[in-house]
This record gives sequence, C-alpha cells and structure tokens, in this order.
Amino acid sequence: MTISRAEVITSVEWRRRWSQDEKERLVAASLEPGANVSEVARVAGLHVSQLFRWRKELYRHGEASIAPFVRSRLGRQRHRGRWPKRR
Repeated sequence: MTISRAEVITSVEWRRRWSQDEKERLVAASLEPGANVSEVARVAGLHVSQLFRWRKELYRHGEASIAPFVRSRLGRQRHRGRWPKRR
C-alpha cells in the first residue's frame, strides 16, 4: 500500500471527518488480497475497529465491491470414524 498524501490536523477538533470516498478507498485497500487490516488502519491513522465498522456498513448497504460474508457453523470433527477423546 502506498501513501499518496499526508494530512496535518492543526485545529482542536476531536474527531476527524472522513468523506464517503475516503471510507470506500480504505475499505477497498483492506479487502485487497494479502492486505493486513490493522496495517491499513494504522497507516490511515484510525482505529482498526472503525475500519471494520465501515466494512460492515458498506456491506449492509449493498456495495458491489465488498465480498459477501458466509455464515458458518462449527462443530466437533470426527477422527478416523470415532470422536476424539477428551483430556
């Protein structure tokens, strides 16, 4: 990932305002193959949970660039035809 610009915040505003284009760009960067979500968030200067929230919101609104999440159910696995022994 390359950084195209840097922003210096000099006001006393507590929260940074992100445009929809910036959010979509960061979400797209976090979805690239081999991308590390924590690294994308750190480079952008935001908390990783905020980036995950944007991903969830964009998915909820039906953005085509977001891969759908697949619901899965985990269960016990059998080993060689029998259940594994508990320790």
